[in-house]
Amino acid sequence: MNTPIKLAFLFLSVAATAAATASPAKRTNYLFTPHAKAVAGICTVIQSDTSLCCKTLKHVPTDDPIELIRSLAVAAETSVKQSVTFLNEIKPKHKSNAIATTVVNSCEKNLNYALEDFADFWKATGKDVTTLAHNYFTCKKTLMSIMGYHSTCLDDIEDKNLLKEVENGIGVGKKLSSDSFDVFNNLKAIFKTFGIKVKLNEEDTAPRPPPLSDYYY
Repeated sequence: MNTPIKLAFLFLSVAATAAATASPAKRTNYLFTPHAKAVAGICTVIQSDTSLCCKTLKHVPTDDPIELIRSLAVAAETSVKQSVTFLNEIKPKHKSNAIATTVVNSCEKNLNYALEDFADFWKATGKDVTTLAHNYFTCKKTLMSIMGYHSTCLDDIEDKNLLKEVENGIGVGKKLSSDSFDVFNNLKAIFKTFGIKVKLNEEDTAPRPPPLSDYYY
C-alpha cells in the first residue's frame, strides 16, 4: 500500500479510536485535527498493525512529532516493566515445573536487559532533536537489541501452553518496542513528512570498550 493511501487509512483508524469516547461533534471533526494528522504521520511507517500505535499516541496531549515519537518509546518501556512484573507474578504457579521455572526466569532476565537498554536509549536521545539526530544510529541499534531480547525470551519456551501465556503477558511491550523500532528505522521519512530539516547520523555513537590490547603490557 503506498504512503498516501496508507495515511488516509490511518486517519480513519485514529478517528475511530477517538470515537469510542468523543461526542458526535468531536467524532466528526477529530479526523481533521492537527493531532490526528500528527499521529497518523508517525504510525504510518509501522510495518504491521498500526492500531496500538494510534491508540497509544491518541492520548498524548501534543501535536509535536518529536514528543509523540518519544511518548511511543516511553509507552514501550512502561509496558516492558509491566511484562517483568507479570513474569514475576506467574513464577509461583510454575514452581513445581523446573523447566518452566527456568524459562520464565530466563525471560525475566532478558527483559531486564531490555530495560537496561532503554536506559541507554534515553541517554542517546537526549532532550532535543539535534541530540537525537546525532545519535540516530545508536538509538535504532538499541531498539533492535530490545526487540532481540523479546525474541530470545519466547524462543526459549517449548511448552505451547506456557508460550501462549508468556506471549499474552509480554505482548504489549513486545509490540510497542517493535513499533518504536519501525518509527526510528523510518525516521527520515517521518522528518520529511513534518518538514523537520535535521540530518540523521548513520554512524554508531555509542561508547565502545577499550581494545583488549589496553589490558596488556
